[in-house]
Amino acid sequence: MTVRVALAALLSTLAIAQATAQGVTPPPAPAEWERPEVIRVGAEPMHATFAGFENARAALRDDPARARYHLSLDGPWKFHHSANPEARPVGFERPGYDVSAWGSVAVPGILQAQGQGTPVFIGAGYPFPRNQPWIDHKLNEVGSYRRDVVVPAHFAGRRLLLTVGAAGAAYYLWVNGQRIGYSEDSKLPAEFDVTGAMRPGRNTVAIELYRYADGSYLEDQDFWRVNGIERSVTLYAAPLTHLRDIDVRAGLDNGYRDGALSLKVALGGAAAPVRVRATVLDRGHVLLKREGTPDAGRTVTLDGTIPAVRGWSAETPELYTLLVELLDEKGEVVEASARRIGFRTVAIEDGEVRVNGRRITIRGVNRHEHDPHTFRIVSDATLRRDLELMKAANINALRLSHYPNDPRIYGLADQIGLYVMDEANIESHGYLAEAQRTGDLSGTLLGYRPEWKAAHLDRVQRMVERDKNHPSIIFWSLGNETGIGSSFEAAARWVKARDTTRLVSFLGYSMSGWRHPTNAYVDIFAPMYDDVEKLVDYASRPEFTQPLILCEYAHAMGNSLGNFQDYWDVIHAHRKLQGGFVWDWVDQTIIARDAQGRRYWAQGRDFVPDGDDSPVGDGVIRSDRTPDPEYHELAKVYAPIAFERDGAGYAVLNRHDHIDLSRFTLDYAVTEDGREVARGSVPMPRVAPGGRGPLSFAVPAARDAGAERMLVLRARARKGAIPLVRAGHVVGYEQFALTPPRAPATPVGSVAPVDGDDVWRLAAAGAMLEIDKASGLVRRYARGGVTLLTGGAPDFWRAPTDNDVGTGVTRTHKMWEQFSNERRLDALAVDGDAIVVTHDMGVGSVKVVTRWTMDGSGEARAAVRFVPIRDDLPDPPRVGVQFHMPPSLDRIRWYGRGPWENYADRKTAALVGEWQGKLADQYHGYARPQESGTRQDVRWMDVTGAAGGGVRVSGDRPLAINALPFPYADLMEKPPSTAHSSDIRPHGDGTLLIDAAQSGLGGDTGWSLDGRPHMKYRVPLQPLAWTFTLGAPR
Repeated sequence: MTVRVALAALLSTLAIAQATAQGVTPPPAPAEWERPEVIRVGAEPMHATFAGFENARAALRDDPARARYHLSLDGPWKFHHSANPEARPVGFERPGYDVSAWGSVAVPGILQAQGQGTPVFIGAGYPFPRNQPWIDHKLNEVGSYRRDVVVPAHFAGRRLLLTVGAAGAAYYLWVNGQRIGYSEDSKLPAEFDVTGAMRPGRNTVAIELYRYADGSYLEDQDFWRVNGIERSVTLYAAPLTHLRDIDVRAGLDNGYRDGALSLKVALGGAAAPVRVRATVLDRGHVLLKREGTPDAGRTVTLDGTIPAVRGWSAETPELYTLLVELLDEKGEVVEASARRIGFRTVAIEDGEVRVNGRRITIRGVNRHEHDPHTFRIVSDATLRRDLELMKAANINALRLSHYPNDPRIYGLADQIGLYVMDEANIESHGYLAEAQRTGDLSGTLLGYRPEWKAAHLDRVQRMVERDKNHPSIIFWSLGNETGIGSSFEAAARWVKARDTTRLVSFLGYSMSGWRHPTNAYVDIFAPMYDDVEKLVDYASRPEFTQPLILCEYAHAMGNSLGNFQDYWDVIHAHRKLQGGFVWDWVDQTIIARDAQGRRYWAQGRDFVPDGDDSPVGDGVIRSDRTPDPEYHELAKVYAPIAFERDGAGYAVLNRHDHIDLSRFTLDYAVTEDGREVARGSVPMPRVAPGGRGPLSFAVPAARDAGAERMLVLRARARKGAIPLVRAGHVVGYEQFALTPPRAPATPVGSVAPVDGDDVWRLAAAGAMLEIDKASGLVRRYARGGVTLLTGGAPDFWRAPTDNDVGTGVTRTHKMWEQFSNERRLDALAVDGDAIVVTHDMGVGSVKVVTRWTMDGSGEARAAVRFVPIRDDLPDPPRVGVQFHMPPSLDRIRWYGRGPWENYADRKTAALVGEWQGKLADQYHGYARPQESGTRQDVRWMDVTGAAGGGVRVSGDRPLAINALPFPYADLMEKPPSTAHSSDIRPHGDGTLLIDAAQSGLGGDTGWSLDGRPHMKYRVPLQPLAWTFTLGAPR
C-alpha cells in the first residue's frame, strides 16, 4: 500500500471511530472507485515496457509467446454482467463459487462489442451526471471475470508477476480468492506480485471491472465510452532477483556525430550478489560493452560512447540493439532483455524544435485506437495498415490522442520513423466547459483541486516511466482539454526533472478564442483549430517565443479538409510555425446492419437514440481503413518534395529535415487535352535538406498546336527509401499549365424553335430539346429518340456536408434550399432562334434567365444569367442546374480534375486530366449521407451507357459537375440516426449537377462559423453569367 493510500485509509478509520464513540452509525466508507485519492492498491511501481528472458538468445528473439517463463492469460474468460454494483455476484472470486452457467467473453476485448452493455459516444461531457467524485450507481455496470490458470511446475521458486495491460475504468484483482489489489487508469498497465497467492497447478484468477469510476472524470475524451480488459493479461515468472526497470538515454555528442549512451538498470526482488552487462549491437556486431554492480539503491549505472553513430530521426529511423543481462556471481545469466534503441537529441534552439540539431516540421495526425468491429482493440494487421497508409501519405508524426496507446505502436514508430507526441490519459472536458461557461477556473477545474492532484500526477508519471525508452517520442503531452491548474504545473516540473531528452506540450484549453494562451511551464505552444490569420499573427509577434505546433487542426469530419494547402503555405512561410496534427486519422464509426441486413457506418445515436449526435466520421480514412478523398489531399500537401517554376524552367524543393534527395527519382509527363503524349526521366540534382535545385530537362514539343498542354513532375521513392512504402510510390508531384485551355468550338448554325403546344422544341441532327411551357424546365433532351436528360432546374442548394450542418448553414442559408425547390416562371419567350426562360425565386429575391439554342449538329446551348436581387442574402452554396437522367447511363468520362472528388478549396491533389469510371463509384460512402462526387475544372464530361449513346456536357469555362446514380435528394439532411450510409445505392433516375460555381468545404472546425469555407472559396452574391452545352459523346 502506498503512503498516499495508507494516509487516506487512516483518516477514514479515525472518522469512523469518532462517529462510533459518539453513538452515531457512520455512513459506509465509499469504495475505492469513488475516492480520487485512491488510485492503485497493491501494484508494483511502473517500469519501462520490456520482457525478461532466460538467456540472451531468447531475449534477442523477443517473443514472449515462445519463452519458458511467460504465460498468456488471453482468451476466453467466464463472465457475468451486472447492471450496477449492488447487483454484482459478491464472492465470485472464491474458487468454489459456481460459474459454470456463466457465458464467456474474450480477453483482450471490449464488453460492448461482445454484446455486454451498450456503446455510448459522447463528444464532450460525461455519460453520467457530473458530480465528482461520485458515480451514479444505476449507470455503473460491473463485469465479473473468472478463469483458471495452470501454472507450470517450473515456475516454482520464482517471483510471479501478473500484469493487466489495460482495463477500465477500475478493477479489483483476486487470485485463489485472495485479494491482490486494485487499479484505475484504463490505458496503462498495472503489475501485481502474486507469488504469495499462486501455486503450481490450477489457480483461479478473478477480476471485477467497473464501467465508471472517479478516474472516469479524467477520461472525458471524445470517443466511445466503452470498457473491458482491452490489453493482454500476462503472467511472468521472474527470477527471485530480476531486472525491475531499464532506463535508456541515447543521445548524440561531438557535433551530433557520436552516440552517447547512459543506462540505468534497477533491480527488483531479493538482494543478491549480481552485476549487469549491457551490450550495444549493430546487425550482430558488438559496438559497446559495459558491466557494473548495483549501488545502495540497487541501480546499476553504465555509460559509453559509440563513435560515428547513425542518428535516429523520422527520416532516418536508425536503430541499434541493446542487450541487458543480469549475471550472478558466477557470471551465469540470470535474466536477459533486449530492445531497439535510437540515438538522437531533441531540444529548443533559437526558438525552434530541433532533432539532432536540425529544425523539424511536424506533418502529423491524431489517432484514436479504433476498430469498426472490436472498438478499441486494434489487430496487428490493422495497426500495420494504419502505418502503411501514414507513410504513404507523407505523415511523419503521430499524436496519440488522447491517452497512452498499446505498446506495439511505439516500437513500430521507432522502426519506421514517426515522431510521437505521447499524451497522458487526462481529459476533463465536462469541467472545462463548465469553467468556460461560468468564468470560475480555479473553483471548477479539477487541475486546481488538491484532492485530484495525485491522480493527475500519477497518470503523467506512469506514462513517462512506461514509454521513456522510445526514440520516436519527442513530446510528452500532459493531457487534452482539461483546463489548466496547479496539478499540471507540478506535472510539467516533474517531467522536466525526470526527462531532459524530450519536450513538454500542454494547452489545457479547447478553442483559444481571440488570444494566444501560452503556458510558460511547457516548451511549445500547441493550440487547436487556430485559423490561418491567427497563425500569422502569432508568428509575427516577437513577444511569443515558443515554437507553434498545432495539436489539432483541419477538422476532417465527413467531406472536409478544405483550405489545407492554405495552412501549409503559411507554415512554410514562418519558421516559428512548425506544423501540426490533423484531427483526425480514422473514423470512429462502428459497422452495423440495417433492417435489410446491409452494413452501414453506425454513430452514437444508432445505439442511444436520444444521446450525443456528434458525428464520429472525422478521420481521413474510414474505420475499415479505406482512404477518404481528403486523404489524397493531405498526402499531396504534406509531401516533403515539391516543385515550382524557376524562370523559364523548373526547380525541385527538398522539404525533408535530415536527408537529401538521393533516395528518390524524378520523372515528367506531358498531356494534351488531358491525354498523356510524352514522358521521361529527369536527372535528380543534389539538394540538401531544406534546399532547392534547378531541374535539367527539355519539355517535348507539342503534337497538337491547339491543344491544352500540361506538365506533371513527380518524385518517386526508390526501393527502401521509406519504410513500408513500395518502390515507385509517388511522394510528391505538381502540375503546370503550359498553354491555356482550348477555345470552345463555334456553334455551327442554329435552328429555330418550334411550337409544340405545351412545349417549345429545338431539333437538329437527331437531337431534340423540349422546354415545358408550364414550368420552363427541360421536359427532355433526347438523341436518336432516347431521352437522356430532364429537369435542368436552377439549383443553389447542396446536400449539406457535416461541416455545413455543424457550422449552421442548414439554418442560416435555408432559403437557398427553398429557392431550389420552389420557383416561379416569370416569362417564357422566343427571341429569334432562342427560347428564353425567366425564373423567379423567393418572390423577387433571385432571378435566373436561361437562353436555350441548338446548332445544326444537335448541340444544345444554355446561356444562364444568375441575378440576385436582394443584397441581404447569404452566399449560395452553389449556382448551377440539376438534371435527371435514366438508369441506363451508368458510366462517365471527363476531362477535368480527378480521379477522386474535389472542391474549390480541396483540389490541390486532383490533377487535370482525362478520367473515367462507373457512375456507381463516384459517390464516396461517408458515415452520414452528404454532398459527394463533385469534380472541379471540368472541360467536358460524357455520361454514357453500356449500349452506347449518352450526353456530353461542356462549358464556356471549366465547370463543377457531379454525376450520381441516384436522386440527389437521397443525400439531403435527415434527423440523426434516420439516415445511414447503406441508404445510398444506385436506384431510380440518376442526377447530373452542372455548376458554374460551388462553395468550398471548409473545415477549420466542424462546429462553429470558423469551419465555414474561407471567403475566397465561397460563391459571391453577385450576378454570374455562364454557358454550358449538351451534345453527343465523342
